[in-house]
Amino acid sequence: MCNNQPSLPYFIYLTKFRTLLFSLIVFSSFTIFYNLGSNSLHNGDEALYAIISREMLITGDWLTPHVQGKPCFNKPPLKFWMTALCFRFFGTSEWVIRFWSASSAVACVFFTVLLAKELFGEKAALWSGFSLATCFHFIYEHCAKTGEMDAILLFFLVSSLYLLIRSEKKPHLLLISLSIMGLASLTKNFAGFLPFGIGFLYLLVTGKWRNYSASSIIQSILSFLVISAGWIIAMILIHKQVFFNEFFIQQVYNRATSTEYGMGVNEARSLTGGILFVGKTMLKGFYPWSLLMLPCLVWAFFQIPQWRKDRRILPFIWLVSFGTILLFFKNKLHWYLLPMYPAASVLIGKFFTEAFSETKISWKNTLSCVFLSYGFFLLLPNCCYDLFSLRAVDSRVSTLILNPHPVIALLLAVSSIVIWIVIAGRYSRLVQYAIPIVLLVYAMAFVILPLRYASHRSEIQKLTMAIAQQTRTSERTLYFWGIPETVFERSDLLWNPSKIAKWYFSIIPNIHISFLTTDKQDICQRLKMEDDNLFLMTAQYYQQIQSACSHQVLATQAVRGKTYVLVSPVKK
Repeated sequence: MCNNQPSLPYFIYLTKFRTLLFSLIVFSSFTIFYNLGSNSLHNGDEALYAIISREMLITGDWLTPHVQGKPCFNKPPLKFWMTALCFRFFGTSEWVIRFWSASSAVACVFFTVLLAKELFGEKAALWSGFSLATCFHFIYEHCAKTGEMDAILLFFLVSSLYLLIRSEKKPHLLLISLSIMGLASLTKNFAGFLPFGIGFLYLLVTGKWRNYSASSIIQSILSFLVISAGWIIAMILIHKQVFFNEFFIQQVYNRATSTEYGMGVNEARSLTGGILFVGKTMLKGFYPWSLLMLPCLVWAFFQIPQWRKDRRILPFIWLVSFGTILLFFKNKLHWYLLPMYPAASVLIGKFFTEAFSETKISWKNTLSCVFLSYGFFLLLPNCCYDLFSLRAVDSRVSTLILNPHPVIALLLAVSSIVIWIVIAGRYSRLVQYAIPIVLLVYAMAFVILPLRYASHRSEIQKLTMAIAQQTRTSERTLYFWGIPETVFERSDLLWNPSKIAKWYFSIIPNIHISFLTTDKQDICQRLKMEDDNLFLMTAQYYQQIQSACSHQVLATQAVRGKTYVLVSPVKK
């Protein structure tokens, strides 16, 4: 009797892969969804898309996007439709506005693992997914934790290419793949044609288009065109030249070819400046995995002869073709590089596992150790970088800073490389485990580190909003009692942001701040004066006056584990 059940070792290995994949998705979900609605909609695109979605729901016009009653053809409507549906069932909030971006980012990590598994195996797939899940730019900047369209576009990009690969064995998936590509173009202008272009190049270079019947190809392309062009044709018929000028000329042609568009980083408009811009952006946005990109690309280049007719060429075609096209755009923004990160993650995952799968020292693991060691010691995470309060297209504030002690950094880097080579020569297991464990911990710390600002910002925002509600109609003085002036100072410790953000208090209307060092008798006397002053104190100080004098509590708010109480005199 034939037994088709998998052997025990394979079953255990499969269970291990699924467990690790589940852990990766949980980690990604935590990083992305943690305090998703904590930072205000200071980003213009987020606010604009929320307004369009809300007006779409109120007016019932689900075809033409509107802003304050006027047609707006900035982007196709798929994101607006999805957000409006969420508004309908869950109300309007920052969390709801960002829900689809966050969900799409988690799904993108999942499909990146599936795609890498199809191309390079399970071990490379897990490292590919983990590198994307710890990609700073992918998580924080204009993608997963914000309400723009880029995360949704990346999800359609990765999932459609994964299904394209699977369609080689199951041809009926080609129709689904191209339909998803159509949804990508319905999400973000002609950037949505990116998966279609990458898929076309892949099939052309490898010659795998011959595996499909003519009818299957025609049906799939028609499905793509109907989904991607249906709304555009409808808008041309309804709004004619107005739609054509804004959508095609302004948002597509001028953005790509004209410096008069007025957006983008100025120094990135030339070819040389564009190369430097892409390099610097990827270094910061994909750090620390970007430290491996140079040896990874060198390795991938030598794989081309054996990959040329193989599915493994896909991420290389993806990365190189899109990067080349991007260089010729006259207007480049940092988030334009986002479609490169999944492809880079897949290549990094394969290179990393190949470099550290051997128990002996090779040029791949040695070069990886060199680049990572120098990158870890020479480039440091900027502990003062608060992305939840700073968002600028051409910001000079970087996620990374140079080590202020370069000589010491170089000595530490060289020492770590020498120690690794010496020990790895005697203990071969270190070649497989030492660097992967270090990179695993370092990458997780780097991407989780900014989350300390998220909850901090949310707490401060609630406290200052409570104060602002009391100061809208007249000028008032806010007295800090028992709170030193150092409460506004920013700490340089990695894990310790400023206790109270002074920026929030500086924009509260009609407020003057004063610090008091008096006793409870003086506070009670001030509360009896029946003026409009406000008093902010810690819960410990509030206990001194709680039963000593009459007052009214306006708000209580915990900030980084310490409860603050806002009180005022009792109004007659």
